[in-house]
Amino acid sequence: MCAEIAQIGDGIKTCLVCTITENVRHHFGSTTCLACASFFRRTVSLNIQYVCKQSNNCPVSYAVRSGCRACRFQNCLFAGMKSKMVRGKRDINKVPKYVRENISHGNEVIVRDYATSTFESLRGFPRREGIEREEIEKPIENEDVLKLLNITADQLLEYYQELNEKEPFPLNKISFDSFFSLNQQSLSDAVSICNNCPGSDLLNSEDIGILLQYTSFANLWLDSLWDQIHLDDEMGEENQEDQGIRRLFTEFVNHFFENVGNILRSLNLDIVEYALLKSLVIWKLGVVDFSTTLKIVAQEHYLGVTWAVTEYYKSEKNMDQFEIALRIADLTLLLGPIFNSYREMVSLYEKLGDHFGSKKIVGDERMDH
Repeated sequence: MCAEIAQIGDGIKTCLVCTITENVRHHFGSTTCLACASFFRRTVSLNIQYVCKQSNNCPVSYAVRSGCRACRFQNCLFAGMKSKMVRGKRDINKVPKYVRENISHGNEVIVRDYATSTFESLRGFPRREGIEREEIEKPIENEDVLKLLNITADQLLEYYQELNEKEPFPLNKISFDSFFSLNQQSLSDAVSICNNCPGSDLLNSEDIGILLQYTSFANLWLDSLWDQIHLDDEMGEENQEDQGIRRLFTEFVNHFFENVGNILRSLNLDIVEYALLKSLVIWKLGVVDFSTTLKIVAQEHYLGVTWAVTEYYKSEKNMDQFEIALRIADLTLLLGPIFNSYREMVSLYEKLGDHFGSKKIVGDERMDH
């Protein structure tokens, strides 16, 4: 049955785990999307065993991937994904604290009792009119479900962490010649993120289009910069004798590394903090362009992720409120130089569009919303 639905329509592939049709490829012996492949890799590499609190038959789809992890993993196995194809273990310094503690106590299998989501579909969440400002800005309490997004703050933070579970591609690998194909793939991934992120059901096509600009920037440039600063290699420079459009491209990459990369490296963020930064870039960088609805959803993402990271600081790093406030302020201040680089990117893309034709830069990705 799985093989029969792996490809539908005119050669369109569908994920055999969550049924999404965007960004689907061959992963670990099956046909799945990148998000499900990342989830499977993480579960296997950390040797996690999830426990379903219901009947081991929870719905699994792209709209509720933050639901029951046990049933989602079972779907991965039913789809033909093979644990033996996951290579190697994770760096012990880059795994969650509960994993390190289990390993230190000699536990080979990590059991997580993960509550099953009671929501059938994020996309089925009704639009809400006349939302009060007080409701948007009120503090989030432990285990509260974010009303607009239909998930908890912890689940929202985990969603952003899962977005970053992909093969590293450092900034120095993005050359002028490779950029166009990389940009098209990044746009495709960004469309999938925008269409399926928590709260996207509340947004119209124009809102999604605006959000796509910042998501694509974060997905390609910010992620590649994050990968670059974790390499021992220095940023290599392309032939500085190149003139014209190639020169402009090289200058943008070098400026981006100098203006943002050095600050990002000095902050020495961990993977949880980077998930927060990426969410800020997606939802806060272009807030002046946002509609009222988009601002409301952005605020819900901000409140949820910052609350979850605050709890992480308290429990994992034993930080007090003052230290937490300073740390989050450092991350927020980084949005200034990032926004400057974003504007430089927009200017570069306009010049590339004039030179090669806008379709080659912008692409023809569809947002089925």
